Amino acid sequence: MRTVYICSPYRANNEEQLQQHIEYAKELTREALLRGDAPVTVHLYMTQCLTEEIPQERGIGLAAGQHIIEKCDAVLVGYRFGISEGMEQEMRIAKTRGIKIQYHS
Repeated sequence: MRTVYICSPYRANNEEQLQQHIEYAKELTREALLRGDAPVTVHLYMTQCLTEEIPQERGIGLAAGQHIIEKCDAVLVGYRFGISEGMEQEMRIAKTRGIKIQYHS
């Protein structure tokens, strides 16, 4: 079983877009589970503990996520709604560490 980091947008301009991003992250997580992978979707649970609008807390969450990427076998990039700045950082870390990147539209 592979550990797969789910990388998809979270930040949004309004509540409707935020819900769209959350549902997409859940969809990617479900697909990974059904494939037999062990997905890690940090932006679904860290945002329940940290406040995205507080820059220091957002930075803490991003740093923790970046640390977790290094423990994963692959990164699944969901780009249906674009690639955010945070996603770009996560992809750079994966590339630097030689972690396989898969793309999902």
